[in-house]
Amino acid sequence: MNADQPSDAGGARGNERRARPAAEGSRPLFFLSLDAMYAARDERERRSEAAAVEAARREDEHRAGNRGRFEARGLTDADRVDTISKVKAAFEGGQREVMLVSFPSDYCTDGGRRINNRLPGWQDTLPAGARVFLEFWHDALRPGGFGLGARILNFPGGVLGDVGLFVTWPEGRG
Repeated sequence: MNADQPSDAGGARGNERRARPAAEGSRPLFFLSLDAMYAARDERERRSEAAAVEAARREDEHRAGNRGRFEARGLTDADRVDTISKVKAAFEGGQREVMLVSFPSDYCTDGGRRINNRLPGWQDTLPAGARVFLEFWHDALRPGGFGLGARILNFPGGVLGDVGLFVTWPEGRG
């Protein structure tokens, strides 16, 4: 910048537009109000909170719909054939279990507490959507020597997460 040229704080040169003096009782051309800024920020926060409440409401509806579909679930013959195929493939692959189904622990009548603590009677806490797998195991797999187990699969935020229901078998003929 040349010291002989006057400085322009706005960076414009030549035909710059200068702020006009305010007429008596009116605002100047450039005006900033703390009240207006606080009001705008409060309105943004209110809208953000309203959006969060709406998102939570939609998530609750979605979860309720998922639970309803899970509770109404039944096993078709195709589901049974698919399960038996998965058990056979896992057995041949040297595995010792196959997960039949997973679901949120809060679907259990005790929130998954009995499953997490491996307490007797955990089967009685299962939701209807998981009971169909229990019945299938009881009727088709238990007589063949297969076991059934359940465990908590994850602990999001340190709380009980999803439950997995598993068909199991021993390593050898026993």
